[in-house]
Amino acid sequence: MMQMREEISFRNGHGVQPFPGQLFLAALAIAIAVLAFDVLDGRYYYRDVDDVLRAVQIRQLLATWNWYDLTIVGIDMPGSYLSPWSRLVDLPYVLLTLLLRPVMGEDSAIWWAFRLWQPVLLAAFCVVWVQTAVRISGARGRVEPIHVVAAFAMMPLTLWEFSPGRIDHHNLQIVMLMLTLLGISRWSVVGGFVAGLACGLSFVIGLELAPVLLLVLIGPGLAWCAGVPGSRQVQLSLAVGLVLSTISSGVLFLGVSRLVATECDAFSAPYAAAFLGYAIIVSTVVTAVRTSRSILRLLALAVPACLLAVALAVLFPACLHGPYATIDPLVRDLWLDRVQQERSFLDFYRVGELIKIVCLSLMVVVAVGALPRFLDRLRQRDAGFVIVFVAALALLILTLLQTRFIRFPAAAVMLFLPVVWSDVKGGFAVARRFVLGAVVTVLVGGTVLTRIVPFEPFRPVLLDYVALDLCTDVDPAPLAGLPAGRIMAPSSLGLFLLDRLPAGMTINSIPFHRAATGMRKMFDVFVSTDKAARKAAAEPFDYLAVCRYPMVDEIPNDTVFAVLTRGGIWPGLVPVSDSPNSPLRLFRIDHARFE
Repeated sequence: MMQMREEISFRNGHGVQPFPGQLFLAALAIAIAVLAFDVLDGRYYYRDVDDVLRAVQIRQLLATWNWYDLTIVGIDMPGSYLSPWSRLVDLPYVLLTLLLRPVMGEDSAIWWAFRLWQPVLLAAFCVVWVQTAVRISGARGRVEPIHVVAAFAMMPLTLWEFSPGRIDHHNLQIVMLMLTLLGISRWSVVGGFVAGLACGLSFVIGLELAPVLLLVLIGPGLAWCAGVPGSRQVQLSLAVGLVLSTISSGVLFLGVSRLVATECDAFSAPYAAAFLGYAIIVSTVVTAVRTSRSILRLLALAVPACLLAVALAVLFPACLHGPYATIDPLVRDLWLDRVQQERSFLDFYRVGELIKIVCLSLMVVVAVGALPRFLDRLRQRDAGFVIVFVAALALLILTLLQTRFIRFPAAAVMLFLPVVWSDVKGGFAVARRFVLGAVVTVLVGGTVLTRIVPFEPFRPVLLDYVALDLCTDVDPAPLAGLPAGRIMAPSSLGLFLLDRLPAGMTINSIPFHRAATGMRKMFDVFVSTDKAARKAAAEPFDYLAVCRYPMVDEIPNDTVFAVLTRGGIWPGLVPVSDSPNSPLRLFRIDHARFE
């Protein structure tokens, strides 16, 4: 009776939930304001090499229309570079370009296409986030515009993925993540199907969210084991949506040949087989098993699931070593292990990235503040709330362990801000204690970490210069008219030359894991002090390119890169274009004299 009165009160008088349109406008307004900080100064927080390579991939598609051929033309390591990215992300940019091209020409159409799609994704994100937050709050909660304003103000690391020109796949992944959580929060047949569709599309886009999506996939099954009402229907519809989206989008955006191939770092046969097996197992078990005993239900799901895992390990043993198994140990040491996204959140303290520390701290406070409500909903068997919270918490933990996830957790964790706000404001004593404890822990813990991991002023070493784009505006004119050939260049320079190469010219590597073969040769030529290793690595190449740039005196002048970057010469490198007025230095390799 009391619950009925509370629900009536919620629908009447002061308890009326604001119209969703109000919440959406609040979300969109704050999102635009947050993006303005990223756009107005002309320097984008997230603009990186992924955007550059995605632009190359889209331009080459528009030039060749080889939809299923993801070979990036212009890279010879030796050996071609096959992109792991699907055409799903390319499609909207291609369609926008085709729409605009008759009006403004190819180059302008591409430029605008790269900047018009992100606002659409941002609006979609705002809509889905608001709907999910309202669902999470439940019948006795309410989401106010002030809650939305506060939540969006706390997620700049998510919102900046929607900056115009950010054509990497992470913004679309964020939208798919939110659609997955919205579907689960609905806890219905339609919701399960939507969650399955979005979850599958996320896998086709990229595998970063695989650990979290796995939790979402097994959540309804565990709820069924516990006898939660509606779990059978949600599990069945989720499985159908997952298989439908992965298989259909795999065929459409990857092609059958890649769908049946084994590519451990991209959606392919191992994942398609896993999802098909998952769908068969859960559909059969939740339909056929009639017992209500939780342990028997759990065993009925767990036994075939373990058998499926063993079968996948036998059929695809290469994937047991992870997506980076093919990276040469030297390349891993000199490149991958130096990339911040492979490190824990402690690296933020080392380099002094205050905004990331503050955002993570706020997420921790909200997550801890929501724990009492999570335990309450767990007792109430509110599976939708529980699964969404577990997914959000997993994203936060993964980010603390490996910062590549930094763009994702705020979108999920801040869904619970209205719940925490209402509990604290409404006098829920346990929630108040949890929030206060979290604030104190974050402040004290953060202070302690500044002592344990003190800020280190940036002191560049040789590898920092190798990784940076030292030629900010590459002029490809010196390449015109030269005989076709292979160019050895630092990976960063190679990436920016890639889209400017004349026909017949190729570069050796780009800073991506599938180019590890080319990067190994690049490191051997540019940073090795072993003459034999340099000569062997340079053998397949005709030219060498590097940028002229001032380098700190502390770096010794004993490598090809250090000497050439400082403007010096090296035996066996014949200048082709070496003007003091241009940062780009281009040489022909005389292999007989090269040392």
